[in-house]
Amino acid sequence: MTDDSQRPGEPTPPPAAPQYQAPQGQQPAQPYQAAPQYNAAPQYNAAPPAGQGQVVPGKTLGIVSLVLGIVGFFFLAFVAPIAGIITGVIAGRQSKAAGVKNTPAKAGLIISIVALVLQIIGTIILVVVLGGVIAQCADLGPGVYEVDGTTYTCG
Repeated sequence: MTDDSQRPGEPTPPPAAPQYQAPQGQQPAQPYQAAPQYNAAPQYNAAPPAGQGQVVPGKTLGIVSLVLGIVGFFFLAFVAPIAGIITGVIAGRQSKAAGVKNTPAKAGLIISIVALVLQIIGTIILVVVLGGVIAQCADLGPGVYEVDGTTYTCG
């Protein structure tokens, strides 16, 4: 069989591909789309400048812990270093959970622990010294005395 539109001597074109018919009630498949081209280098968002837009979980609590630890060195109040230890631990855990390093929390925790230990040692020394003075005054009685170069005023 020859086609009227075909000239003699030309090759016969291949038959057309059969058209896919979607079953009734279903959408026909989307036509094939070409894969994206990856000729250019990937574009990344620039990191925000240091100190801007970076929220470190627990950083504020870490700074609070640091301040409380420093206050614990100057005032004989056990509350400040204990609160510093608590806030330092909480801040450290928050930062660790977020996978971020929190230097103020670590420093606050260490300083608060050192302040608490020094306060405990200072309190023990104060109690021992006051106990010695009270015992000396109990032996001497009321009045002002000088014993081994130390003046005791007993009431």
